[in-house]
Amino acid sequence: MATYAQVLRRPEMPAILTAHAVSLTGTVAAEVALSVLIYGRTQSPLLSSLTLGCAFVPQAFSAFLLSGFADRFPARRLLVVCDLLCAALVGAMAIPGTPIVVLLALAAVTGVIAPLFSGARSATLADVLDDEHWVRARSMMRVISQSALLLGFAVGGLALAAVGSRTLLVVDALSFVGSALLLRLGTVWRPARATERRRARDGMRATVTAMRFGPLRRLMLMMWLPAACISSVDALATPYASDLHHGPTAIGFLLAAAALGTILAEALGARLDLAHRPHLVVPVAMLCGLGLLVYLTHPPVLVAVAVNLVAALGGAVSQVLDGRLLARLPDDIRGQLLSFQQGLMMGIQGAGIALAGALAEVLPPHAVLALAGAVDLVCVATLLRDPVPEPVAVS
Repeated sequence: MATYAQVLRRPEMPAILTAHAVSLTGTVAAEVALSVLIYGRTQSPLLSSLTLGCAFVPQAFSAFLLSGFADRFPARRLLVVCDLLCAALVGAMAIPGTPIVVLLALAAVTGVIAPLFSGARSATLADVLDDEHWVRARSMMRVISQSALLLGFAVGGLALAAVGSRTLLVVDALSFVGSALLLRLGTVWRPARATERRRARDGMRATVTAMRFGPLRRLMLMMWLPAACISSVDALATPYASDLHHGPTAIGFLLAAAALGTILAEALGARLDLAHRPHLVVPVAMLCGLGLLVYLTHPPVLVAVAVNLVAALGGAVSQVLDGRLLARLPDDIRGQLLSFQQGLMMGIQGAGIALAGALAEVLPPHAVLALAGAVDLVCVATLLRDPVPEPVAVS
């Protein structure tokens, strides 16, 4: 079984992982800065919250419309260009007097770029690593993402108080430049993955054809829908804590528990080696739904923190799903389908956050969270099948 240390010892991996950590921490901190900047200028909670929507929703559109480009250009060139474009966009946000609508548009364009970048990067990992090491590398990416989330919010709040929102946006722009340099100097140039025939065809049509393959479709849905269910924890942490007459400290613990649980889930997945213990996959996947069902009892905050932690442990099956996904992806549209998968996952998570908030307008927050748990269990029962990978045939 591959380990994280073995992944780090592979050529190119230190540069790829460091670039991911640098740019993502800067991005999370910048989200705090942009939200505060917009709120300070408008005093509008709606406009301030739209910064999160601008980070999520455009990724779904990009996944549908632009994912085909992930395989049409050399991966290193595409990664560097995406980073430099994001640096320019975030740098433009720091210009004094930029209209609010322009700030939101710039944030939306960075969201459009994100799936292209992540898809090309994941496809590059498959060129650098064999299947088992690729799964571990994707796990490390998720650990870095959640750690950056925790660190970025903490550092972002402190840095915001120390240097101000515009300076923090400039630092984020520089983090993208640093990521671009790391990828340019620390990775190997490879030709475009797509063949001439693939370049000539409509990328979206290839994705639609691949998604008609039942096992791949069920696998993608299993990667998307439970992620939307667990995102309800983030959406409803504030109203749930408020419902129990608790303040910001409780909200912070509820959010931190879910993020910490996601990090621990990766360690649990590696420890259990679920790919070689298929009988454990469904029970582990059910942790999320069963945990959220505890909200039916309307638990006190400390119990809810533990529930969030346990529910997030269901994400330990992500490594198994990654392995099955890689086994089914044709080489010449691998980046395209990974861009599609990751972009839609972010878009569906955003939709899950919005839906949970909308339902909480008519139902108590604890009932919405329990409903999310029931939906998750239905997903596990109906989608977590096909243990033997079959490759997708896209002519």
